Amino acid sequence: MSSDAPVKLRVPRQDLQALDAFQLTVHAAQDWAQGLPVTNARQVGRQLRDVLAQLNRVEVRPELRFGILEALRPSLLVASASLGKRFLQQPLVMPPEPRQLAELTDDLYSLAATGYTITAVHTMQQRDSIREVNPARLVCEAVHRAIRFCGLKLLQTFQLYRPVELQGWLDLHQLYALAERQRLAELPVTDRLVGDGTISAAYLQALLLGCCKPNQLRQADLAAIYRGLREWSTLLKVSRDTDDKSLFLVNLDSDHPPLYSPLYREPPGPRTRYIDTEPLVEHLHQLSTSQGRGVAFDRDTVVSPSALQHLIDSLGKMSMRNFARKRSSKALWITVGFSACHYYLGGQRAFEQLLYGDEYLPPLTERLPDNPFLSGNAGRDQWQQANPEEDFQQQELAVGESELAHQVQLDDKTRAILQGEVDPDLPADREYPVYQAAIFDASPGGYCLEWTAQLPGNIKTGDIACVREDENAHWAIAVVRWMSQLENNRSLVGLELISPSAEPYGARMRLKKGEETEPMRALLLPEIKLVGQPPTLIIPRTGFRERQKIIIARFGEEFFIQLTRQVAVTGAFVQFEFRFIKQLGDVLAEDKTRPLDSSFDSLWTSI
Repeated sequence: MSSDAPVKLRVPRQDLQALDAFQLTVHAAQDWAQGLPVTNARQVGRQLRDVLAQLNRVEVRPELRFGILEALRPSLLVASASLGKRFLQQPLVMPPEPRQLAELTDDLYSLAATGYTITAVHTMQQRDSIREVNPARLVCEAVHRAIRFCGLKLLQTFQLYRPVELQGWLDLHQLYALAERQRLAELPVTDRLVGDGTISAAYLQALLLGCCKPNQLRQADLAAIYRGLREWSTLLKVSRDTDDKSLFLVNLDSDHPPLYSPLYREPPGPRTRYIDTEPLVEHLHQLSTSQGRGVAFDRDTVVSPSALQHLIDSLGKMSMRNFARKRSSKALWITVGFSACHYYLGGQRAFEQLLYGDEYLPPLTERLPDNPFLSGNAGRDQWQQANPEEDFQQQELAVGESELAHQVQLDDKTRAILQGEVDPDLPADREYPVYQAAIFDASPGGYCLEWTAQLPGNIKTGDIACVREDENAHWAIAVVRWMSQLENNRSLVGLELISPSAEPYGARMRLKKGEETEPMRALLLPEIKLVGQPPTLIIPRTGFRERQKIIIARFGEEFFIQLTRQVAVTGAFVQFEFRFIKQLGDVLAEDKTRPLDSSFDSLWTSI
């Protein structure tokens, strides 16, 4: 293959002469876009999809096509953002309606990218006939817009944990190859809607998203990282030459994402490009050090500290699988979530029972929340507020009603126990269900599960889970590391085992004034001497930090500890190493054999 190999871009045949929605003018396109029903995102998306599909088949001058696409682009971006709110944060196996909205948005991105690609290709073919604009500038802006829409399509694909469609990567690579061949990749491009940049930066923004192991990130983290890469990608460049520092490479003639350079065994071709991510990793390290709370671009777009660290690890070093996987036909019992894990590890006891004993009953204010005598005003003299002459109203008694009739208010659990409907000792397992999932494959480090619609749909990467292969075995602790959607609505979920067991506790923070916070669920993971792992504590992400002193307790036990080093963090929990601290009472209680050789000691013995 020579360096002058042709660029292969797919464009539809232009076999139409007009549009059904409006005339082929920029002004008509603007008027049509302004008349769209903005409150109905689904309807706007459908109308835009129909117009773009027709426009891509209409024979029209490149500069006019670009002008019409620019007139429609604001409505398209608003509609896709509105649609995204209705199909993101959905169950892993999505219901039909959100799935249809996701497909509609995907079509809009594909059609818009195709429209700008047609503009670039036709501009190059009809360069001599273009008079109103600079042909090179038109090609540059069209390719930039097309790559941006390809990037949005990739972002949505990763957010839904789906594989990239066939030739999805190839289209992106070929657009960049076209810009590189025309020497347009590094020219500045103005974009009022999304932000200025270059073709190279927009291409790297999409490439780097594919390098950061997107199936291990949550949807919000992916969106925030993609927003950050719009700025951070300017620190890197796509290079023809390689050195030992280039961690990734990409073949512009392939339909593959970027690959690790050390693992690439084929001889590099003329379209092989290299990416050295070291400048970006150094920049992210500085951000991580200076901004301990992550990087915020706006109120809803924040790269959390855990996501930032994930990005550093993904772009800074090559990671390989530690264990080989083997296919399995067994089933796995699983429960997901901090509360559910805490419940089963505590012997199927409620959190309050774990803290205060099995005989614990919640306060009356919790059992009878509607009782006016137990409200916040119960401690005040209610008669001082009464005005009998104004407030009292005589009421007639109904037929058969006694003056002494009154109602005793009971909570549902007490009522059910008194009526014999339930066993008072029966745990509330329905609140924390246990599911049975099929194991797709397994390794000593974890499992790959085949997820179905019957399993919890709110599962997310970073969630903690309890698993066991035998229904009577002890629960092991795992974390959801990645998710992937396959064809025919099949989904795979990857679990990493982090401990063979755990002990449930309640954790309380001590405030500066000596007060203590309400207890929160915590899991103490035992030491694993085989791998040199000290005991650690897993707690929710609610303000805990290194060097902090906290109390962990359960019925009959209480320990004062100091969190020493954070070893892991996800979107759901944080894991710390810790050390035990002896309080003054413990020291005095242990110090019973001390020799009385002090004058003060002899004095106290004489008193």
